[in-house]
This record gives sequence, C-alpha cells and structure tokens, in this order.
Amino acid sequence: MLGHCLMGSARSRHEVWGSYHTHPVDIQGCSMFAVDVTDETQVKAQFSTIQPDVVIHTAGLTDVDACERSPHKAESINSEGTKTAAKIAADLGAHFVYISSDYVFDGAKGNYSEQDPPRPVNHYGRSKLLGEEYARQVCARLLIVRTTMFGLKIPPQAGMMEGLVDALRGGKPLTRFVDQYFTPLYTRQLSDLIIRFAELGATGLFHLGALEKVSRFEFARQVAEIFAPACGEICPVPFRQIEGLATRPRDTSLVSRLIVDRTGIQVPRVGAGLLQLKQDWDVMNERVVAV
Repeated sequence: MLGHCLMGSARSRHEVWGSYHTHPVDIQGCSMFAVDVTDETQVKAQFSTIQPDVVIHTAGLTDVDACERSPHKAESINSEGTKTAAKIAADLGAHFVYISSDYVFDGAKGNYSEQDPPRPVNHYGRSKLLGEEYARQVCARLLIVRTTMFGLKIPPQAGMMEGLVDALRGGKPLTRFVDQYFTPLYTRQLSDLIIRFAELGATGLFHLGALEKVSRFEFARQVAEIFAPACGEICPVPFRQIEGLATRPRDTSLVSRLIVDRTGIQVPRVGAGLLQLKQDWDVMNERVVAV
C-alpha cells in the first residue's frame, strides 16, 4: 500500500528499484525484484547488485491479529528482517529509512512525541519496536519514521479503505469507536514527505502523522461524506477490546512538531488526504474502465 506510492513519488527524480515477496508487481518507470527479507543471502545478493544510495524499508507483517497468532513470524519479518536489511544497507554505505508504527505506544494518553517512552500492548507493536532497536544497533545513517496510514492497494487487491467505501455505498450499517484516536496520513502524502526527508539526508527518530487526531468514528464519517454521502449509516460506540483479537491501544495519536521544527515541512490534515485519495481513486477507476 505504501511501497507503490513511494516508487511513484521517487521515479521522476531517481533511479528506483522495488521489491516484492510473492506477488509480482509492475510499476512503470521502476525496476522490480523478488526478495524475502528474512533470507539474508537473498537480501545481500540483491543489494550488492543494485548498490543503493537509499533503502526505504516498508516490508512487514502488518496484520495485527496475525502477529498475535504468530509472534515468532512477526518477529522474524518485522524485527529480524529489519535488522538484516539495515545491516546490509549499512555495509554498503546506504541511508536506511525504517517505517515504524504508532502501535509502539500503549494508547493510554495519546499525543505522543518522540520523547515519550514506547510501551506496545500487542505483538505487532513489540515486533516493530524491536525492529527500531535492531536498526539502531547496526546502522548509523538511519531515519526512523513512526506513522499510521490509509490508502489504496494495487488492484485487484483491496484493503481497509476499499472495504469501508464499499460497505458505505452498499448501505450497510457500521459501528465505529467514538473514543479511539489516531493521526492517519494518506499514503501518497506520506510518500512525498518520506522522499523529501530522504533527499535531505535526515537521520534520527521522527513522528509523522496528520495535523489533527481523529476518532475511528470521525474518520469513517469523513470518508462517508466524501465517498458515499447519504448512503451508509455509521453508529458511534464507546471503545472496547474485542474478544479473541489482539489488544488495541485506545489513543495512538502522534505529534509531528519535531519534523516541522527541523525541516519547516507542514503535515496535512486528514480531510485533505481523503480528498486527494478520492481524486486518485477516480483516476484509477477511469484507467480500469479504459482498459
């Protein structure tokens, strides 16, 4: 979901290579290769051939419940895989950018800055935090970006946004937590920002989220307003943990003030991201129809 947007943002100014694991992907103007991030031999062979100046590490097991069911798999991909990629990148003198998560926090207070101590409450968060720690151990030219995002997957795959819009347009009643908060960015906006930070050679730890935090209910309401006005009904309900699923933090909102102070780059509002997503979605659908 993020990778193809990053490649789209970078390809006009850089030579871009992208990796996939099991599903081949074709991105116009970019070169692609298959790799398993848990296989050190594969990663080393590919990186040695390409000789990258910058490696943006987006690969990961992001299904929170799958991570809870298979913690060793989560650690293998999200932690050990990050360590492998970071070490090989460092050995080649490359700038390494690791995309981490707001789920490294327990959600008890929200509005987290880079100075707040992380306390993950599920295996996904723990594996992403361990990935941060491993990357620091092996890589000096390191940029860690903690974030959360929404966006479109490459068709015919579908994700959370596609499912939400389809449900709203189908008139299905939905419930969303009115007091569970986050600061999501649209993947295309996030990609543009990450590429700019990489071009600046930025290092260190930065939080990168929307300008304002929204509840899960408010996010869905804004989606409905833009994509499906007067269609689906969204009922606000209080936050609760759902039995049988991984523990979710209540408020993982991020404060992105450090990035603004260091670079002068302003982060967008959630609504601006949804409007841009709507434009991109319409263009994507036009292309599909044209084919």
